[in-house]
Amino acid sequence: MVRVITQETYDDVVKENMDEFDMSPEEAIKEAIAQFEAQGVDLSNIIKDLNLNTGEEHQVSLTVKKLKELSNAAQNNDEPILEQLDILMRECNKDIAHRVRAGKEGIYPALINLLDLKQKSYLNVNNEKDAASIIKVINTLIALMNSQPDLLDRKGVEIIKKNLDEIEDESILIATLKWTAVCCVKHEMNRQMIFGAGIGRNLNNLLNKTNNIELISECLQVIRKLTLDDDVRVEFGKAHEHARELGAELLDTLTRLLENNMKPPLVSDVMCTIACLLVRHELCAVAAERGAAALFTVLADNYDDVTVVHQATKLITALAGNDDVKRQLVKSGIVPIIVSLLSRFAKNGCWAIRNMVARCRDYNSKFKELGIEDILNQTYAIFSQDFGFDIKSALRDLDCDVKLDEQWTGKGVQMTN
Repeated sequence: MVRVITQETYDDVVKENMDEFDMSPEEAIKEAIAQFEAQGVDLSNIIKDLNLNTGEEHQVSLTVKKLKELSNAAQNNDEPILEQLDILMRECNKDIAHRVRAGKEGIYPALINLLDLKQKSYLNVNNEKDAASIIKVINTLIALMNSQPDLLDRKGVEIIKKNLDEIEDESILIATLKWTAVCCVKHEMNRQMIFGAGIGRNLNNLLNKTNNIELISECLQVIRKLTLDDDVRVEFGKAHEHARELGAELLDTLTRLLENNMKPPLVSDVMCTIACLLVRHELCAVAAERGAAALFTVLADNYDDVTVVHQATKLITALAGNDDVKRQLVKSGIVPIIVSLLSRFAKNGCWAIRNMVARCRDYNSKFKELGIEDILNQTYAIFSQDFGFDIKSALRDLDCDVKLDEQWTGKGVQMTN
């Protein structure tokens, strides 16, 4: 089991090394790190670059203290607050230890209260000064909460929702969506709180009315983050429910977006997002009905773009989860395209083939007519160490000859009780 210590314990050991053994600060820190690592202590959340030789508090603690004082002042002056926010952002961007320290010092409630104050002022007066302050505070929250989403609370969710409901400034909306995405990573409860606030409607409205590529991209990012299932602390998440409801609400908008944006970089984001939402047969059918033609056009127009082809094959894989859609894709001529792509982009092509022929072996002959067996064998000769299992799985499902290696071989040792 990994052992952990507090920041104070680490600081005391460094000071002891300096006082008792006359070490320089650099030597004391190096020795303390070696001692704790030898004992199996996890130091990832510990700030190691303390200014112990001067006796001062760490920069994070000083900045948090100043920000609290400035934000609690009766007449808060924006300039010194913005300066301290810049310092805090730089400190938080160094590593997780600095972010944890800032969180433990209680900076999150202070930032949320400051953001709430600036939001109300902006909604009353709608001036550029408050807009700049809102963006700065949100960017500081993003730096603070990166890999530390536990800090989010109900008030934070309410501010996110109010920004999306009532503010039209695209720079503020982009910052808000970036913050939302950070809050969703590896935190199921945050995802459920944000989803429960009705953010799907806001995302749909933004996608329908804006032409700002960065804003659209951030909307798509949030949609994908809401469908994650990456929180090991939760046994059963709601990724499937989120994907199902977002799919029902957003697929029409997303397929239109795909039709109107067939060039990088946005096209990859759109296809990746659609693929994340296709968790039910009826959603696959809707996406195929409204977006299949666009998918073929995207592949034709971006044949040599690795990123676009990668996301397109993911989308084909997701669509092929519906057998009726699978048949429609084959009739529309997807098989020759996949075979052609496989000669260039192998791994995702193998996955697409497996999904196309699973439970529909009638398509095997079509793939074989196009010489897929030779292509897969040539691919295996080159990439056997990288994704040989995927290639063999495709050969197996195509009913081709495939040599299956024995993974585990006994040593012939006599077993005794």
